[in-house]
Amino acid sequence: MKRLLILFILLIGIVLTAEVVEIPLNITKATDDPVPITIDLKDLLDIVGFDVDVNWNSLKIVDGEGNVVQFQIDDLDKNGKLSSDDILMTLLEGPAKIVLSEDDFTQEINPCATIEDTEDGILITFDNFKALVNRSGLVRIVEFMGNEGTIVDEIGTARVAGWVGSTYYVDGNYGNSHQEKTSGDFIVENMEVNPAGNVGVTVYSKLRSPQFVGLNQIIKTTIFKNGYIVADTTFEFENYQDLMKLQPMITRPITDISDDSVHILPTFRRLLWADQLNSTPWEYWSDRGASLKLNDKLFTVFPATDAMKPLWWGATYIYASEENWRSNYSPSMKIGIAEILPENPLVYADYEKWIRGPQWIYESREFRDGYFMWIPGEFQAYPSTEGIAAGGWEDYVMHFKAGDEVEFYRYFKLFHSEGITEAINTIEELTHEIQSYSIGE
Repeated sequence: MKRLLILFILLIGIVLTAEVVEIPLNITKATDDPVPITIDLKDLLDIVGFDVDVNWNSLKIVDGEGNVVQFQIDDLDKNGKLSSDDILMTLLEGPAKIVLSEDDFTQEINPCATIEDTEDGILITFDNFKALVNRSGLVRIVEFMGNEGTIVDEIGTARVAGWVGSTYYVDGNYGNSHQEKTSGDFIVENMEVNPAGNVGVTVYSKLRSPQFVGLNQIIKTTIFKNGYIVADTTFEFENYQDLMKLQPMITRPITDISDDSVHILPTFRRLLWADQLNSTPWEYWSDRGASLKLNDKLFTVFPATDAMKPLWWGATYIYASEENWRSNYSPSMKIGIAEILPENPLVYADYEKWIRGPQWIYESREFRDGYFMWIPGEFQAYPSTEGIAAGGWEDYVMHFKAGDEVEFYRYFKLFHSEGITEAINTIEELTHEIQSYSIGE
């Protein structure tokens, strides 16, 4: 019933006639940089509805003036025709609409990149940056605006930790085999770098964990020609699993090529360490000389290679709220990489509920995202948090069953800025654009 209600709401914004279906793509622009859009065709089919008879070969995207907007459809299942597993991609410079009619539409393909198979991986060369894809389908940016080296690595990778062979639901025991692995340890079942189209290149891979039997990772990474990268990661469970970590990541952003790189983000709305000190996240970072106020908003800026004297643990921050964006930036090289979330993340007032949800971690020069359920004794060592998570980590293990799926959809952006202030202003505007996007409304 809920699914039918959602489809009804979406269809309110769709124009249907006997011959034409029009699906609005709404967006509020603040910059001259086009915004990347990816749409799974199965989701588009849900929006149109099964009762509407359309010619899918007529699909095109037009702007407000009726001009055709460049797009591409990548055949991810390799069946040679439009199908639900394919992906539609475009770059929007303003509001547009998807149009389906009776007449076939063919768009000229002008590849936006060259693709070359090398000893080190598959090299994708765009106008002002290069990406290297390894055999697991993980993406490294190896050149940007003439700067060579590791700009950012392992886009698409994940960190998974848990109890292998747990018998919790049989006898309440997790066992002694706690293991932690990343996607590089997984078995590659399929990896494809799709041909370059008008707007980008999609890398598809399916990985299987040999340790956590029945856990698959599906990675769809679309590298757009304007330096946006959309990483869509889905974890599929074909078996029962007890996990402590389920985290997509990127590694070594800017830090390998720039000694003066800084980490920048809006100041956390919640930070466990600040709560334990009976202070605010702003005060926590101010005590470390890392607070910046700009345009009446609060930001945190610190050296990206400095642990910044964490209250405990080895991470620069952990048990921290997800925010709209974060970035590493090099003042000397004037380039950076930003992670931007597709919507403003919630921070639950209920502390226990918040802890069980996705959080941000910056550790070992990695942007870690997602679920981290290891509850250390330090929770009980401070009066302010004593009683929170009092049951210990055993009560916070994530129990997954066959058929469960967890998806993470993240934007990354390579950018150039003349300084930290301009970088913040730029990312704020880009975030506003991305989070303003909606389809079919």
